[in-house]
Amino acid sequence: MEGPTPLLLLLAVLVAGGAAAAAGKSFNSFEDLIPTIPGLDPQPQHHAATADGPGVAHEFLEAHNRVRAKYGVPPLRWSNKLARYARRWSSMRRFDCVMMHSPASPYGENVFVGSGTDWRAGDAVEKWAGEGSYFDWRAQACHPGSVCGHFTQLVWNDTEFVGCGRAECLIGKVFITCSYDPPGNWKGEVPLT
Repeated sequence: MEGPTPLLLLLAVLVAGGAAAAAGKSFNSFEDLIPTIPGLDPQPQHHAATADGPGVAHEFLEAHNRVRAKYGVPPLRWSNKLARYARRWSSMRRFDCVMMHSPASPYGENVFVGSGTDWRAGDAVEKWAGEGSYFDWRAQACHPGSVCGHFTQLVWNDTEFVGCGRAECLIGKVFITCSYDPPGNWKGEVPLT
């Protein structure tokens, strides 16, 4: 058996949160309650990617930048800090694989859930990019009744960094999270400036 079981990790998060509250300690975000994963760089600043598995970081970054290039938006840079955050959230969703965003995230965020375990970085980014067909360029908003927030975050002009994580769920699905800084999707602002 390698490492702690998922149930023990969840229990550790809950105990850490309870202990912090009992001791009167405050926390700034959900990330503060998630235990540090051994082997991950604890530095809080953005920096260039080191190997995160064979080409995973590169695959996510290239998929994003191919889409952004189509819309004349500057390329993103990889952030290990954002990748850590995204990996942690994806890992937390392994138990139920419910497509939901992390609470109180200080970052922009795209999430994806796919049935089966063959989903890769480019697949998730393609799905998000596909929401572009629901974006009304004249109104600079999603068509009424449509969802296109994943697309607008993907091409948000002011976003500079991305970091992503992928987890295989216990129910035979894949959960992918990408975090963005600075975040996009600000009400009243347009994605492409």
